[in-house]
Amino acid sequence: MFLFITEITIMVLAIIMGLRTAGALGCGIFAIVAQLIMIFIFGLPPGSAPVTAVLIILYIGIAGGTLQATGGIDYLVYLASKIIERFPKTIIFIAPMIVFLFVFGIGTANIALSLEPIIAKTATKAGIQPKRPLIASVLTANLALLCSPAASATAYIIATLAVTGITMGKYLSIVLPTALLSMLALSLYCTFVGRKRNVQPSVFAENILSDLEEEMIKPHFPRRVKLGVAAFLTGVACILVFGIFSNLVPTFNVDGKTIKLQTTDIVQLFMYASAAVNLVLVKLNTSDILSSHITQSAIGALFAVLGPGWLGATIFGAPQNKHIMTREIGGIIEHVPWLVIILVSLVTIIVISQSATASIMLPILMSIGIPPTFFLAMVQTLNVNFVIPAQPTLLFAVDLDETKQTRATSFIVPGFFVITVSIIIGFTIKSILGL
Repeated sequence: MFLFITEITIMVLAIIMGLRTAGALGCGIFAIVAQLIMIFIFGLPPGSAPVTAVLIILYIGIAGGTLQATGGIDYLVYLASKIIERFPKTIIFIAPMIVFLFVFGIGTANIALSLEPIIAKTATKAGIQPKRPLIASVLTANLALLCSPAASATAYIIATLAVTGITMGKYLSIVLPTALLSMLALSLYCTFVGRKRNVQPSVFAENILSDLEEEMIKPHFPRRVKLGVAAFLTGVACILVFGIFSNLVPTFNVDGKTIKLQTTDIVQLFMYASAAVNLVLVKLNTSDILSSHITQSAIGALFAVLGPGWLGATIFGAPQNKHIMTREIGGIIEHVPWLVIILVSLVTIIVISQSATASIMLPILMSIGIPPTFFLAMVQTLNVNFVIPAQPTLLFAVDLDETKQTRATSFIVPGFFVITVSIIIGFTIKSILGL
């Protein structure tokens, strides 16, 4: 047991040091260094690297990066801004809904960065505290991320749980309605809870944020860019259709056995197809794709999954450690299952990254026999990443609010509220579906 605790401690320290040193990329690199220690010093047999999950993240990043390089993301942000500005009085509900839709479709929470100035400006002009829609939107972006078929965290979870029979359809049957209902509960919370103050448009709101409005006046988006956006969203729609309706998935007869095309292969095929369409429609320099924010984020997420995922497979897959997990720790969890919720939340607070946390915790939960649907019901605990203010969307929201009412700590109480609500709703839906 002592050696096992020591190994886990080294793992956690390596991940924290990596995140503090170089973000998601550092997380992966330092985890590989810890892997070296486990093999050469502790004598653990190397586990299986999460190659499938890494490939999924890679082609999602390439497809999203291609869309961003063509200007498709800018076009979507323009459309979102028009919807948000059209309903200023209901911005606490409209803004999170738009953010949810865009994060779900694109697969990155950072698209909220482009929408936050619009949300802050619209709220201020409507006399509403910017703090309220900003908090609701930032937290909603995280909720939506774990639902998106184009998100690296979602792809990793589904790929890892595929061996347990979890399909995209089964995953979304719990996670998607949970996130939507939690989003509505969060908007209600931000509407009624807290001290309300009337906000008057100040010089900051009228002059500084008006620069954004001027940039958004009648921008020109070529027809090819719009077709590229349609191609990407069509790809996401196809992934959803084949993921939900498994009877539509192609099957093959190989050596007398019927083999069905895997969900991970379906995601890969349609993401690359959408990227190909964008490349045909808009001539690009490949460096623009590789340097895009979405591709760079995907590369970071790739290392954040590869390093901790491989390290976790080595530590928790070792025979002696597996025995401890199933017999001793598993016995405790069996009697007090809610401890898993606290454990995942604590790891998320430290690690911050959804993908990295999933790569650490999923092997543990699977090794101690936690049912996969139990994890799906509590999957939003991977979003307890607002305690340590390190998220770009959170920090940008703080900077945008010229009333100074939005602070880094303003997200903690609403954050725990929506996570708690999501857990209650998630287990309720799981029970209703009989999963």
